[in-house]
Amino acid sequence: MKFVKRYWLVLVGLAVVLPTLWPLLRNDFFQMHDFTHVARLVELDAALKAGQIPPRWAPDFGWGYGMPLFHFYGPLPYYLAELLYKISVPAVWAIKAVFALNYFFGFYFMYLWAREHWGKIGGLISALAFVYLPYRAVEFYVRGALGELTAMTLIPLLFYALKKRRLILAALAWTGIFLSHNVIALFSLGFVGLYFLWHFKNWRQWLIVSGLTLGLSAWFVVPAFFEKNLTVVDNLTGGYSHYSLHFIYLRQLWQRTWGYGGSILGLEDGLSFQLGWPHLLLILPALFLWRRLTWLWLSLIVAIFMMTFHSKFIWDAIPILALAQFPWRLLAIAATLVAFFAGAVFSLRDWGIFQSRSVLELVVIAIIVLNIGYFRPQKFSPVDDYYYTDRQRIANEMSYILADYLPKTANTPSPLRVDWFETEATVSGVMVKPGSFAADLAATRSAQFNFNQYYFPGWQANLDGQAVSLGVEPSIGRVNLIVPEGDHHLKISLTKTPIQRWSDIISLLSLSGLVFYYARNRRT
Repeated sequence: MKFVKRYWLVLVGLAVVLPTLWPLLRNDFFQMHDFTHVARLVELDAALKAGQIPPRWAPDFGWGYGMPLFHFYGPLPYYLAELLYKISVPAVWAIKAVFALNYFFGFYFMYLWAREHWGKIGGLISALAFVYLPYRAVEFYVRGALGELTAMTLIPLLFYALKKRRLILAALAWTGIFLSHNVIALFSLGFVGLYFLWHFKNWRQWLIVSGLTLGLSAWFVVPAFFEKNLTVVDNLTGGYSHYSLHFIYLRQLWQRTWGYGGSILGLEDGLSFQLGWPHLLLILPALFLWRRLTWLWLSLIVAIFMMTFHSKFIWDAIPILALAQFPWRLLAIAATLVAFFAGAVFSLRDWGIFQSRSVLELVVIAIIVLNIGYFRPQKFSPVDDYYYTDRQRIANEMSYILADYLPKTANTPSPLRVDWFETEATVSGVMVKPGSFAADLAATRSAQFNFNQYYFPGWQANLDGQAVSLGVEPSIGRVNLIVPEGDHHLKISLTKTPIQRWSDIISLLSLSGLVFYYARNRRT
């Protein structure tokens, strides 16, 4: 009994979360829209082994010519998976573990936040509602949106920390959102800004939280924003991915239709945007508490409004919103708030019906029974079909799928890379790893040397100890240079641009200051 009393929340969390994760216990895996997670983990691991700190270049995507994937794509979930991969956990199971941790920590973070407002029982109902949100099932079992799922998991922790005025924890949670998914981070700017606008007397807290968040995430956020024009990412906001094709209708927040397809213009989308019947019904009594948390109700209204066609004039007026591609991604905010409000009814002391144990049991059963069916994949498949770790297969088969951040100079599709270089000179003593190349060259006459990695700012060459200029070979867009007649030693390496270097320094100083602050406080 002592064990149960001490670890009751852990036991409840296990009982609540495990039914949503049963497909992970199988040896195989399942198909989802984004099945490149294992490949991303392998590329991150290769970059770290090559000494890239922080890793930015994925050497095998782009038909083996590489691209700055982790320069722009939220890396936090893959860092977490890398911790497991480093201790010999298979890559597939490392990715599965990160998905699972999102559900366990999502339950706990929502409980912490909601408990502060609704008490223990209300907190548990909100946490249960968060776990069984249909959109959480969409993010995992349909879309496979690991970055978005991770960012969404951290939203309750951020709001909890703001409520408790634990500024450093708030900054760490917000930093985690920025490092998990660019779009959710973009949306969070508006909603956290709304919080501090509503609580303007706490403007000093706003400065501390936002300043520390920017400092800790600068190594990723600043280069990702200022150097995105060097990639084809802007092309991803047009055509099918243009936001104007992906607004939703209010009725879709209620409709229980389910599918494993994609988003289209109109009402016949292949995936669900529902908020959950029990969730929506539970928030109706919570409307009586609107005066207590007006800014959160306003945030929910804004999030829902911005997903509909009625907000198109705002999307048209703010160009940066086009990077979101799909307005319904605001479900990460809206669904989190709906789950939070779901527990509010159990704080209404004047409503005796909600103090009844039978009503509590009915609510728990309704949330689970009406939503558990969504937490299953469409189809299982052998691991090697989609989640392989072979780097050559990644270059062969993933390049067409993941081309989001190819350099603009890349000529796509390129022929598959066979070797790391191409030249008429004689090459010996080759040493190559992601982000660097070294070799001895013997040229009987001036010769062109093509290094088979796409050109991107930061590539530098050193010939016989002297810096030489690099060019872009036009047929593929790879790095090239002219090697004069004679014997030479060539080094090519991917270095940091000034923006990257200064961003790294800002984050390092911010982290050092945080460590110093904690160390000093512990001594006192």
